[in-house]
Amino acid sequence: MFNLDTGTAIAFIAEGSPIRFQLRTYVGNRPLLMTRTAISEFISIAFTIGGDSEQARAHRFLQRVQTIPDEPSERALNLKPTRKLGEQDIIILGTGDRLGLITLTADGFSRQSSIGEYESIFQSMFILLAL
Repeated sequence: MFNLDTGTAIAFIAEGSPIRFQLRTYVGNRPLLMTRTAISEFISIAFTIGGDSEQARAHRFLQRVQTIPDEPSERALNLKPTRKLGEQDIIILGTGDRLGLITLTADGFSRQSSIGEYESIFQSMFILLAL
């Protein structure tokens, strides 16, 4: 079971995504979950700037994903949003933390050298994706 952030969901449907097929292979038939925040961001992006094929993939993708409530862990809620870690990131990653889920993330903060300041909270729950 995986919790997906918005960037990872977009990678599943984006035309020319270099990791779309790798993601599909990796997750297989395991359940995919997204917080209400991530779903809202995904829909806004996919159906505003997505082309016809991306929107068709988004419709299929949304049928596969289960929406879960935004319920970030206390330790995530204690984080202050920064330029690198936004409020939505805290909600999405923190919900995965509360539920003990692996969160697949493609967010830029996870590729920054300053990940150490968040590592103690999120180290066991996300996999970095190279986009």
